[in-house]
Amino acid sequence: MMSRMFQFSSCLFLVLFSFSAFAESQRVSAEVVGTCVFARPNDVVLDFGGLTPGQGDRNVVGEVSFSCSKGTRYKVELDNGLYFNQGQGRSRKMANAKGGDYLPYFLQSSLSGGVGSGEAVLIPLKLSASVRGTDYLAIKVGNYSDLVVLKINP
Repeated sequence: MMSRMFQFSSCLFLVLFSFSAFAESQRVSAEVVGTCVFARPNDVVLDFGGLTPGQGDRNVVGEVSFSCSKGTRYKVELDNGLYFNQGQGRSRKMANAKGGDYLPYFLQSSLSGGVGSGEAVLIPLKLSASVRGTDYLAIKVGNYSDLVVLKINP
């Protein structure tokens, strides 16, 4: 009886040993890519409303929020708009819808860059725009507009 027990346990040992001899390691990996997304992808509209010559400078503020993956470095970029090199001077300009005149304006962002804290943490970004009263004293009546692209680059 003892020899049968010994044979059985010897066979069991050999079977277990043979299974472990064929084991392999498998590597598992992934790369998490940093991204930034706007919270509400609607356009921000900075509207000066009706400008009456002689009223002076006007300022408006708009806000948009975005998030970036945790640890992602981001940079805020505003392009020059559609009419940057039109008319006199080197500034952003709004064009009269009927053509002919341009209204210079200034635009700045409250942020230039930073590091994201994760998709659940919204980062507020304020955009401030202004026009000088002297710039609309002698321009044609009409609707003026421009289009500026705001980018958050990871």
